[in-house]
Amino acid sequence: MDNNKILLFLGDVVPYKPFKFRNDLQAVINLECPIIKGGIPEEGKINLKVPENYLPAIFGENLLCVNIGNNHILDYGTEGVASTLNELDGLKIPYFGLKSSSDSSYCPLIINKAGISIAFISAVCSSTSPLVEVGNAYRINELEVDTLIHEISRIRPLVTRLVVYIHWGIEESSYPNPQDILTARRLIDNGVDIVIGSHAHAPQPVERYGNGIIAYNLGNFIMPSLKDVPSYYSENGEAQSTYNKKKMLWNRISWGVAINLEDLNYKVVKYMPFFNRIVRLPITPLDRYLKMRIILADESYSSKISRHLKRRALYRHIMDFIQNPHIPQKLKRIL
Repeated sequence: MDNNKILLFLGDVVPYKPFKFRNDLQAVINLECPIIKGGIPEEGKINLKVPENYLPAIFGENLLCVNIGNNHILDYGTEGVASTLNELDGLKIPYFGLKSSSDSSYCPLIINKAGISIAFISAVCSSTSPLVEVGNAYRINELEVDTLIHEISRIRPLVTRLVVYIHWGIEESSYPNPQDILTARRLIDNGVDIVIGSHAHAPQPVERYGNGIIAYNLGNFIMPSLKDVPSYYSENGEAQSTYNKKKMLWNRISWGVAINLEDLNYKVVKYMPFFNRIVRLPITPLDRYLKMRIILADESYSSKISRHLKRRALYRHIMDFIQNPHIPQKLKRIL
């Protein structure tokens, strides 16, 4: 097999330290935050950033390109974007998912890999509460399916392979949103070869549908536990609260999807950070969320997602109590 024709799609990346990652394949990641020292946070949201650029330490020269179309890339305004683009340009890493405020198109990135032309497009779903634009300078592509399909029809004749990244999904869920399933399949039906999802922070199914491949969410490839992160800044630049979120097992595991761009055969691999390394783990029968077992016509699917999220929330509360015994706020009010 010619490795030059294989592309490895990895999950969400907040590169907060220089993990060691052994990999010989060129990869694509979703860079989930700006790279900036200091900076002024945008108002009214949870703001993520990293002060140091550890991408070369982690990936070496194996990043083909990065997606920056997500709900955190604008967290530190135009200064954060400019700093991030400067870092990527300095490493000669192409990027997609962000455009000038004056540009009305999706601004695809087209790259040639081993004689195969690939177009990358990115869109962000409004359900992820993104900042759409900062400083009348930069904006992300908001997901509007009909408009996206029109763009696909324009680009499709120009390239061999067409990849669409979508920032979507229900956070913490290993089940795809029913509407996301319909949208992803509609995109494949209209000429997209590969759909890659991000944002859920938990791995979701990967399926072959028609002539394409859909990875509904790859999960966190590199993501820190969030502890006392200043958040929800006011107009005066003061944090109104702090945000805490410890990683559970489902936040630590991610899929990597290695796709042969010539014939679209693919293989899923499982990764997890372990101390200072990213280790590859075997796929086991316990990885039941990998395969698509969803029947959209099943009216119980939405209630299944609800029960799934309640179990995960309960598990998170139990683990939090074990690590930090305390009287819950609801019980305090009763007492």
